[in-house]
Parts: sequence; structure tokens; C-alpha cells
Amino acid sequence: MEFITLTKADPDFENYLRGTFSHTHRALPIETYHPQTARERVTFRVLPIAQLDTPAWWQVYFWACRPELLGLTLGPAMAAWLNRREWLGQWTRWPSWFALLGLFFLHTGVFLLNDVQDHMRGSDRLNRRRGSQVIQRGWVTAGAMQKWAWVNIALAIVFALPAFFHTPGPLTAVCAVAALCIGLIIQNKFTRFGISDLALACLFGPLLTVGIALASFAAWNVRDLVLGIGFGALTAWVFQVRQFENLFRSKAEGIRTFLGFWDFDRARMMGIGEGVFLVMLHFLNAVYLGIPLGFLLLLPLVCAPLIYTLWCLGRASSPLSSSLIHSQRHALMSDLALTSWWIAALGFTWL
Repeated sequence: MEFITLTKADPDFENYLRGTFSHTHRALPIETYHPQTARERVTFRVLPIAQLDTPAWWQVYFWACRPELLGLTLGPAMAAWLNRREWLGQWTRWPSWFALLGLFFLHTGVFLLNDVQDHMRGSDRLNRRRGSQVIQRGWVTAGAMQKWAWVNIALAIVFALPAFFHTPGPLTAVCAVAALCIGLIIQNKFTRFGISDLALACLFGPLLTVGIALASFAAWNVRDLVLGIGFGALTAWVFQVRQFENLFRSKAEGIRTFLGFWDFDRARMMGIGEGVFLVMLHFLNAVYLGIPLGFLLLLPLVCAPLIYTLWCLGRASSPLSSSLIHSQRHALMSDLALTSWWIAALGFTWL
């Protein structure tokens, strides 16, 4: 074992970050100073690969694909299927299932690229609670993960082809807008003006539900758009709340959501206001989509994790408040509860 400190001006700096400096050793980043500046300095612990307790490749892959966030993509896709009960006879099953597989690989590819980007920028090196941390633990190099990402994106394209040829025109438009949104999110563009948040909401909302409807039924209508708006707004709020727990570090690393540009008190009130709006939005969407009364009466109970998250935000007096601990987990539980409710309610209408 040995330690080495490199500055950004060192010719081997990027090779150590990417893990391409050696085929037999891994460089684990221990300390990072002044990230994303000309004065950046990183201390690495260099270990032989044989000394690392690395899990099997499929376990590393599963962990890197961020399984805790799969519900943000696969949940709305399942709801979009169930939202079209009157078109069940027009369901083209194979393109639809292939589209779902393509969605999984696209989800994985995007988050793998995001992990590589955040590692190179220093975000995941400074905050060990961000990302999958498989690069920082030495389980895989950043260079190898980037290759994984492109393989997953290629698989997403391959599995999407049957659905694409089913409705090439509309899906071309959806894919083009989705690619633009992914670019904005990965590059973190125009976040100060809320554009990244809007791109996130569109990608995980209307674009997803409309795309699944086109892949499954070769058509879409206002019902798919309404359903997608609710899911997109929920996903954007989840990512915003997840940032609260590490707001000080997010300031240093580079803001990832619109709320991060405001002072804490104002951002907290905006987050609470958005949460209240979400409850109202999902109720109105459910009424519009004809959800049975019994399920509507359950909605306040389903929103309990979301309401508890808002209560925790309301109690917080600073970014260091203990009430913000586990806010990331609470936000994901809010999404899981609402997504499960939508799937159950839409599925019940088939009976």
C-alpha cells in the first residue's frame, strides 16, 4: 500500500482518476481539495487489485445501476400500461416488453455516466453518500464504468428498435426531446433557472408515459400526458429533497437542482410548497383519470410519507438540522407509496 498526492497540473492526474494508470493496481481517492478548480489536489491510496474485496461483477453492476431509483422509471412505465385499459386489444406485447427492457438499460446507462461525471468532477469523492460509490471503493474504474454506460445505452437502442419501427414518427420526436433532456441533466445546464429540474420532470414524466403508450399501443392521448405530469413533478421534487441533506456540500460541488441556488429558509419553504402542490396535483389527476372513490379516500394515507417529509423540512432550522437526516430515504418512500398507489388504482379499474 502506498499514498500519492497529485495536482490537476500533473500529467498522470486524470489517469489516476480514471483508473487507467495501471492494470494491476487501483487508486482510491482519500482526500480531495478544491475540486473543479485549477488548484485541485487529490490524495490516492494505491492498492493491488488482489487486496480489494470486490464483489462479483453482476453485484457491482446491480449496485451501480442504482436499484433504489428504478421505481422512478419502471413505476411510471407500468402505470402507463394500466392507464390504457380501453386499448387492451391493441396492445403489441413484444415491442412493449422490449421497450421496458430498453428503459432499464437507458436508466442504467444514464446513471453510470452520471457516476463517472460526478467522480471526475469531485462530487462523489467529497461526499461518500452520493452516487453508487463503486468507483470510490475501487470495485470498478471510471474508465471501465464509462464503457459499461455506452454498452447499456447501445442495448437500450437495440431493445427500443421494435417499438420504434412500430411508430417511427412520434417516437422519433419523443426520443429527440428525451436526448435533449438527458444532455441538460448530465451537463447540469441552466440549473439556476430551473431548466434542469424541468428536463428531469419531462424525462421521468410525460416523455416516459407517452413513449410507453406509443410503444405499447401505437397511440397516445391526454390521459398519458396527465399521468406523466404527476409522475414528472413527483420525481423532480424527490431529487430536490434529496439535496437538502447535503446542501452545504452541494454548494461546493456544483448545484444540481433549482432549490440549491436559494438560501436555506427560502429553499425549504419552496420545497414544502411544492410538496403541498404535489398532493393536490395527484388528487386532481386521479379525479380526471376516473380513479374509483375508494382509492381516492386512501390517498391521504398514501401521502403520509410525503407529509412526514414536509414536516421534517418544516422543523429544520438549518442544513445541519437533525430533522433532515434520512430525508433522501423519506423522499424515495414518498415516491414509492404514490407510485404503488397509482399502479394499484389503475390496475383495479381493469377488473
